[in-house]
Amino acid sequence: MQIANGIHLVPRVRGANAYLVKGDEGITIVDTGLPGNAGKIVDYVEGIGCHRSDVKTIVLTHSDIDHAGSAARLKEETNASVAIHETDAPRLSGEKEWKKMKGGLGLFLRVAGAVMRFQRLKADVLLKDLDIIDGLTVIHTPGHTEGSICLHLPTKVLFVGDVLVTNSERTPSLPRRSMSVDMHLAKESVRRISQLEYSVLLPGHGPPIEQNASAIMKKFVATL
Repeated sequence: MQIANGIHLVPRVRGANAYLVKGDEGITIVDTGLPGNAGKIVDYVEGIGCHRSDVKTIVLTHSDIDHAGSAARLKEETNASVAIHETDAPRLSGEKEWKKMKGGLGLFLRVAGAVMRFQRLKADVLLKDLDIIDGLTVIHTPGHTEGSICLHLPTKVLFVGDVLVTNSERTPSLPRRSMSVDMHLAKESVRRISQLEYSVLLPGHGPPIEQNASAIMKKFVATL
């Protein structure tokens, strides 16, 4: 489903939202959902008239299984490079344990990781704050994880991963405290991205905010 010019929300991906960015040099995939979604993403790529080999980069907003679960398989299917912030890379590769999560959802994700056999992988590209990858500016936004990032296409679009979530009415909110490593940092990260300009906000969970997103964000931040 095309959200904006060249930017698609891949349908029926389990776990977190997966997005496709179609650029002049090829396709960038932002997040991959839980394990088992690589085929759906490839099918969508081919369904819009492209080839799987057109996928050049898989950018992960952070290392949680519901965002990175299909990254290894999608890399095998497309031969794309995998990029993640340098702080979250050790969790993706298995050099560092999963972040500690509380509550029922944390338990579910731990069990899911075991049952679904999450395939670890070493990132090809280690990102830092303000790096530019495939035309997208990396904004380091820690709080949900230590290495969470947003991706900014100036004045147009902001991919926020789990820095924010939206509900059915497209109202933004903070991620759950039980799922975040530092809520103080999470709030500071939201304040930072509220200073950027963009029309569309693309969350990892919930529907996109497709109009006046930066204005909506400024109003939300005023409530924190």
